[in-house]
Amino acid sequence: MATEIYPALAPGDIGAIRGRGLGLWACQNLIKPKTDRFHFFLVGGSIPWDNDYVILESIGKGIAVGRLSFYKWQDVEIYRVVHEDWEELGERAAAALTLHGRARYDYILILEIALGALSLLLRGKLPPWEPKQFPYGRDKAFICTEAARLGWLTIGHPILMGGVVPVPATYMLALQEGRIKRIFPAPPV
Repeated sequence: MATEIYPALAPGDIGAIRGRGLGLWACQNLIKPKTDRFHFFLVGGSIPWDNDYVILESIGKGIAVGRLSFYKWQDVEIYRVVHEDWEELGERAAAALTLHGRARYDYILILEIALGALSLLLRGKLPPWEPKQFPYGRDKAFICTEAARLGWLTIGHPILMGGVVPVPATYMLALQEGRIKRIFPAPPV
């Protein structure tokens, strides 16, 4: 069960699943900083009677409610926002994401990222690229990386750089800059 594997998680914690196939290749070869993480979600709260956690994520149908145990056989990392009031803010961020609970998945953004990469290539800029080199305009549909940051953005505590497409590399930048920290697996000492 999820609570037996993970440390005590809190609402607002961010989960990241290891990528596979083309997604993993893109995260490690096309955009910097490199990462092996591809799918992101927000922890919504605990389900103590089932030893599990509610997660909020954007999947093919849009924003969805699920359980951390859905990923029990996956390679998962968990991050926590660095802030003195992280517990209160995390609860507010998870609740804020539910305001967008009927949002669709942003297939258009995936296409825009691909076209942005093509545009960079045509202008002679070879990978790896930085997230800020891609065009980004927010709308009312969200990919998983947008959804995981959306609750935090909605409460006025942005964890990723503003105006920059939220691809997995932007989470690695937030980790490097100390805006989030990895809590699982425990980082090396």
